[in-house]
Amino acid sequence: MRSLDMRADRTPYILFSLFILSSLLHLPASLFGQGIRFTGSSQPIEKRTSASFFSEAAFTFTDRFALDFDLQVPNNSSMGYIVRIKEEDQRSIINLHYEKEEGDAVFRLNEEGKANLITLRIPLQQLIEQHWFPVHIAYELRKGHIELQIGGKAAQQAKVPLAAPYTAHVTFGRSDYMIDVPSFSLRNFRIGNKERETVFPLRESKGDKLHNAAGEVMGKVVNGTWLLNDAYHWQKHTQMRSSSTSGATYDAKTKSIYYFNRDSLAIYEVQTGQERHIRFAQPCPVEIKLGTCFIAPEEHRLYLYETHYTTPYDGPTVASLDLEDFSWRIESRQYLQRELNHHAASYLSDSRQLMLFAGYGNMVYSNDMLLYSLKDKTWSKATMQGDSIFPRYFTSSGQSAVDHKIYIFGGMGNESGQHIVGRKYFYDLYSFDPRTGKTSKLWDVERKDSPFVPARGLVIPDSNWIYMLGYPEHLTHSFIKLRRFALQDGRHETLGDSIPIYSDRISTHANLYFDPNLHKLVALVQESDDDVRSTVSVYSLDFPAISAAELDAFPGSGSRSIPGLVFYLVGAAGLALAAFLYWRYRGVQHAPASAVVPLEAAPSASLPQQATVNRINLFGDFTVIDRRGLDISHLFSARLQQVFCLLLFHSAHTGISSNLLTHLLWPDKPKDKAKTSRGVAINNLRKVLSELNGVEIIYDEGHYRVVFQSSCSCDYWRLQQLLADGTSILHPEILTILQRGEFLLGMDDPIFDKWKHDTESRLIDRFQQQLAQSREEKDWPTLFRTAEALVMVDAINELAFEQGLYALHKEKQEARARLFYKRFTENYRRLMGEEYGGGFEEVWSRLVMK
Repeated sequence: MRSLDMRADRTPYILFSLFILSSLLHLPASLFGQGIRFTGSSQPIEKRTSASFFSEAAFTFTDRFALDFDLQVPNNSSMGYIVRIKEEDQRSIINLHYEKEEGDAVFRLNEEGKANLITLRIPLQQLIEQHWFPVHIAYELRKGHIELQIGGKAAQQAKVPLAAPYTAHVTFGRSDYMIDVPSFSLRNFRIGNKERETVFPLRESKGDKLHNAAGEVMGKVVNGTWLLNDAYHWQKHTQMRSSSTSGATYDAKTKSIYYFNRDSLAIYEVQTGQERHIRFAQPCPVEIKLGTCFIAPEEHRLYLYETHYTTPYDGPTVASLDLEDFSWRIESRQYLQRELNHHAASYLSDSRQLMLFAGYGNMVYSNDMLLYSLKDKTWSKATMQGDSIFPRYFTSSGQSAVDHKIYIFGGMGNESGQHIVGRKYFYDLYSFDPRTGKTSKLWDVERKDSPFVPARGLVIPDSNWIYMLGYPEHLTHSFIKLRRFALQDGRHETLGDSIPIYSDRISTHANLYFDPNLHKLVALVQESDDDVRSTVSVYSLDFPAISAAELDAFPGSGSRSIPGLVFYLVGAAGLALAAFLYWRYRGVQHAPASAVVPLEAAPSASLPQQATVNRINLFGDFTVIDRRGLDISHLFSARLQQVFCLLLFHSAHTGISSNLLTHLLWPDKPKDKAKTSRGVAINNLRKVLSELNGVEIIYDEGHYRVVFQSSCSCDYWRLQQLLADGTSILHPEILTILQRGEFLLGMDDPIFDKWKHDTESRLIDRFQQQLAQSREEKDWPTLFRTAEALVMVDAINELAFEQGLYALHKEKQEARARLFYKRFTENYRRLMGEEYGGGFEEVWSRLVMK
């Protein structure tokens, strides 16, 4: 009973901490870095961008300092100087030059006018897919060398004559007589070292002054474009026209808009601005009435469907377009004969089903849930359990990226479903679980002024908000606005400016999409004045979007106030206070039990033994043990290892398509030869895997998957299960897996970079959470074990290093700390090519002061 009372007494402190944390999580988007877009050599010299930092009072360094910033480069042929760092007394200038060569982004760090120091080549497509990528330039003044690291790749160093003190003047873009400037974008610039650092969030929205995070003017920009405006002002990319009924959709995989009618297709690439037109060899087999469509990304196909025709019709009702050869394929002739104008639609990629909800036709509103199976090519009615939803149309739906449920918002209708009764606007939100068929009402917002209906497509990128476009459909000429609603309680606000829309016809509609790689919302506005011919306008907005108030939250001049920053500091102070109060209260409650278990006496759980048969390991050396207990790893060539891993990594969903597998592993081979190579590789892989029990390759609907039974173990597959189940990161089974070594050791093909990065990031995040928890609970043995485990994943993780030493310091284990320090610094020297900054005595004494 005493422990229950203690938890109850602690509740106010926990709630207060959570309240402060929640406040910080809802800080305005403008408080985070936005950036500057630089105009390059495509424009006259006087219009090219220059950003000079510390133009009057530069920092002076005597030992080590670094410049860190994020870059974004376009996929074009622009080249030139990105940044110049000058030290006038030493007459030393270091510059970073960029150019594109044969599909690579080539960065050259130069000692200006003397020599090239470092050259880094990175596939340009890889940087474009990253969208923003980090750049790190570090100076070691005493050692006389400089370091360059870009895009997370291995850092390189070079000798260069440097001397202390060093006063750094930094200019991005056009500088003095250096007028060759590439087009690029810059954000999150910071310069300094552990003792002193200045951060430039670059979140201004106007003016030519550069402010540090405290709002002080410390530089000037000329001809720069503030990217914060792109999170408020919708950018109109293009407008396309069709003289016949048409459809349009966005494909996040190709970053392209597809706008089609029966005869032709227009493709607009959002990233490049390129537009091309294709005439179909054979016309679309479906007679297009509304042009409702969606993308099935795993097939790389566009699906068109129609549910109703006003005249007798016996042709196909569903067809798909191959987005590689642009040929149509009839999918279904099943005819729903239901007019469902302005229904909600969501494509469920996991089950390969299209979900339709609601709609209007024949003077009736619907509240039916209909499913179209891409596999069975049939329509069916879904069973809905739980809270009922009134019949409606002009409703919208979207699938959450977090819990994968379908969310349904608003619209117009009534309880009876009869149009003649009259209609009302709904501003309610429901969740629908496709696995169970359960429907739950989350909230209903009362709203009497400025009525609106949602456009097609809800964006639900996290567990906090839903984003939607809304407009007053009863007005011929009106405006679409972006709104976000809190998933928890329906709190809402308007973001960004508006988009005009002409909504006089039933075929007029708007669609909202979210591209997580581009960090953009994409809006398509399709308008018609006769329900036949149409135009589609393409807009984009940087995500997260901001409000009008946030647009000017950061000062445009040094004399202006900075309410956003003040809010941030107050929130941070509140969080610190909450943490202190909870820590102090917890310390009081646990004072009688202050005798912490010493590190040498801490229980060391015995690690589980590896399976002796039917085992596949991807951590450390690629290892395969067959049913007899024999190591058959040698039977897996480098190609078979690649094929197996690609099949495995895609097996959590629908698998990997034969086209994607061919594209990734045999991109340069002719189609017929690549197909033959793929077939040979799959057959060889099946043959080798037949030596194990409990694992096989399944081919279904054009996709390959690896399927495991309980008799076969795979360390990667098991790790994903443990992490998904919320298993402690210090669980012996997880530690056993990690002790084998680096994930995909020796497999350096770029196609696996994403899985390496995702796996490592997920592990590091869990370990860092455990570090914070152990530190808060003053559980020094667990804190040290967590730090030791984290350096198995990231050998030079400085947070793990410091927290591990801190735990040993608290336990007065100096001898053990010296061994931990020695192991870490040796890894640091081996991986970074330099000595770790600070000897043991210096680091140890610093911990004493904490």
